[in-house]
Amino acid sequence: MRLTGAILAASLPFLLAAKAPDAPQMTVVIKPGPMSEAAGKGNVDVVMTIPAVDAPAGKVLLSMGLYTPGLARPHTMTGLSVTDDAGAVPMSEGKGQAEGEARDGPHQWAPDRAVHGLMTVRYRVIAENIPALVGGPPTSLRIDGDGVSGVGDTFFMRTAVKGDRRVAIKWDLSGMGQGTQGVSSYGDGDVSLPTGPIDRIYPAVYMAGTIHRVDDGAFSAVWTGEPPFDPRPSMLWTAKLHKWMSGFFKDTEEPPYRVFARYNPMNAGGGAALTHSFIITYGKGVTGENFKGILGHEMTHTWTANDIGKWYDEGDAVYYQAQLPWRAGLFTTDQYLQDLNETASRYYTNAMRATPESEVLSHFWEDTRIRVLPYDRGAMYFAVLNGKVRKASGGKRSMDDLILIMVDRARKGEPLTEQVWLDLLRKEIGDEGPKIHASMLAGGLMLPESDDFGPCFRRITKKIRQFDLGFDNASFTTPVKVIKGLKPGSEADKAGLRDGDVVTYAVALDQVQGDVNRTLDLKVTREGKTFPLSYLPRGEAVDAYQWERVAGVPDSACHS
Repeated sequence: MRLTGAILAASLPFLLAAKAPDAPQMTVVIKPGPMSEAAGKGNVDVVMTIPAVDAPAGKVLLSMGLYTPGLARPHTMTGLSVTDDAGAVPMSEGKGQAEGEARDGPHQWAPDRAVHGLMTVRYRVIAENIPALVGGPPTSLRIDGDGVSGVGDTFFMRTAVKGDRRVAIKWDLSGMGQGTQGVSSYGDGDVSLPTGPIDRIYPAVYMAGTIHRVDDGAFSAVWTGEPPFDPRPSMLWTAKLHKWMSGFFKDTEEPPYRVFARYNPMNAGGGAALTHSFIITYGKGVTGENFKGILGHEMTHTWTANDIGKWYDEGDAVYYQAQLPWRAGLFTTDQYLQDLNETASRYYTNAMRATPESEVLSHFWEDTRIRVLPYDRGAMYFAVLNGKVRKASGGKRSMDDLILIMVDRARKGEPLTEQVWLDLLRKEIGDEGPKIHASMLAGGLMLPESDDFGPCFRRITKKIRQFDLGFDNASFTTPVKVIKGLKPGSEADKAGLRDGDVVTYAVALDQVQGDVNRTLDLKVTREGKTFPLSYLPRGEAVDAYQWERVAGVPDSACHS
């Protein structure tokens, strides 16, 4: 499994019924300039026109978060100008702070006088391939080939304007040259969104340049530049899975879904889920086959994402990420078993396994062992519940039935809360359901029974070495990474790492933690000299639960 970035935006259907056909129309014009991957720098001009504005002087009206966690520095925005019906509006700038932006809070602007009528906001954002220092969401503006892409949150102004609007998203590609296109999570070229919240423009991907693509019905994949492998076969596989999943989740018709592929120097293979779309990233060690597990994970979010908690969103996505391709005939039984055991291995060897769910978000980007808990513990929680539901119903019901109820409630606009989920559990398996849930939230061990993954598999115990950097994890949480707290006798110590060494690395620790055989490759600077150093970041072997294939049971019986 590859982890997604912390941005799990609303991925439920965005084609909402219009509340007021005559709502004022907001227009966003995106005008990229020439882009060059070799130069690694370009610019994107944005013009936002918002009608029917009535904003007081002195209160924050515009804001933009220019810093993306993991990058060496924020992006740059220049040339801000604001006008309304009375002409130019003087703006005063300040800086605030938002969750996930501790290093550089969002820039904020307040008008020096009241703003009325048609407000037009113009500015330029510099598109750069800013170096990544640690893992983070791959959402910022970046250049691949002659194209640029990014999530709206990273280059669109946020506004305090209240009320719903129709939204027209328009592309001006005159600065990019012939043959270029603009595409987004909402479609190809210029698009119009029906009446709804202005905030819809932010959790979406925007890409412009020479677009390469795969189209198959409601599914499409796009990218600029030249990945080191051909993405088309894996994207066609994903199109088949999306169609099957649409049927599984009881759609009346297959919803649109788009994959955006981009290069990522730090956490290749991961990505971020957005509005009916997903950013998938490639880089060192990634092939089209690597994409398949994460795409199964992310497309699950299309139907199951809600605000109940990461244990639900990420837990059910990990639970289903290989299971649904397997049930669709797109994964072999061995592929499904491998995915299951990778999740189990990481969870049952995790030294931070007992961390309560309430402490996960505050440490999400600080410690990879905590970051993976909603994914791994959540998946095992759903497996435990699945076993309980199947046994209580004599095999007639499963976790599918509960998830489909939640999906149907979302379609109908009915409330989705933790209490709704607990009521479903209590109806299926009595008071044991809420008790299991409370234990999961408190950090209790989630251990499925031997046969909870079906008759083809049984639980066994193996000795597996724990993930262990060999020094204080806090060494990796600062922009300049200085080794401290080196553990004598650890693999890091044996490899020659020393306290005070300054290090850099080019792969997110989530990937290293998930693969018991993967080395951590560092560049170490000591006494003015820089040299490579690699070691296996593993500590003592501990008992870990795994599942193995039961001999003599045919594949045809596995899904029962």
